[in-house]
Amino acid sequence: MEPAWLEEREAVIRRFFDLPPDALLSAEKFVPRMTDAQQSHLRRFNFEWHVIPSTDVLPMDEAYLNRLYPLRPGNFDKVGHWAESCSAALRRGHTRHQGRIIGVETTLKPHYLPRNQQAYGTVYGFDQTKDPLRDYFGQAELLTNTRYGHSYTSLRHFVNLVNEEWQARKLLPPDYRFTICPPAIFNLVGTLFHPEWSDTETLELGFYRDAHDNAHCFAVGSNTPGDFSYINPIELESEWTLLGFRAALVID
Repeated sequence: MEPAWLEEREAVIRRFFDLPPDALLSAEKFVPRMTDAQQSHLRRFNFEWHVIPSTDVLPMDEAYLNRLYPLRPGNFDKVGHWAESCSAALRRGHTRHQGRIIGVETTLKPHYLPRNQQAYGTVYGFDQTKDPLRDYFGQAELLTNTRYGHSYTSLRHFVNLVNEEWQARKLLPPDYRFTICPPAIFNLVGTLFHPEWSDTETLELGFYRDAHDNAHCFAVGSNTPGDFSYINPIELESEWTLLGFRAALVID
C-alpha cells in the first residue's frame, strides 16, 4: 500500500499532465523504507519525497518540454561545449531518475546580497542560522560559509563529506546518497509543488554525469514567477560565483 504522501503527490502529477488514474508512475519497491531516526533527521534538513514519473508513462518528449520549459532559452537545442544540447543532456540525465522516489531539499533560496553573503532559509538571506546545512560548510572549507561562490572541487568535497557522515551514522535510507539536485528534478518539483522557489531570482546549480563519470553542470532557475524554464550550461569556473544549490537524495 502506498503511503499517503505518495498518493497525494501522484494525484497532483496525474492532474497536471492529464494522466489516467491507473497510470503506474513508480515501482513500489523504490519507496524509501526509513527508521524513525532517519525520518526525523531528514525532516530537520527539509527533505521532501517526490515521485518522478516513469519514462513509459511520461517521456521527456517535445510535449513535456513545451509544458515544463515554456520559456526555455533560444540555445536549448543547440549543440554546445560538450557536443550535446541542453535538451539532449536533460533527456539523458533524467532517465536515470524516472520511475523512482527522490528526496528533494525544500529550503527557501534567498535574493542576492553583495559578496555572496546571502543564506538559504529566508527570502532576504540575512540569517545564516536558518540554513540547515550550515554546520557542514566550515568542515568542507566552503570559504563564503554560504551556498555561493564555490567551485566544482569544493562542492564535491562538501557532498562527499555529508555522504560519508550520514552513511556512517545510518541516517540515509538504503541505496540512497546525498547529492546536488538534478536540473529536471528541480524543474518538475518546483513547477508542481514549490512555486515559491521562483519568487527569488537567484540561480542554482544542477548537474548530470556522462558515461565517463564527468559532471555536466548547469545553472537553473526561473524567468518569471511560477516558471522554472531557465537552464544554461556552465563552461567556466567563474560562472559558479552566483549559483546556490539545493540537495537531493537519489538512488545509486
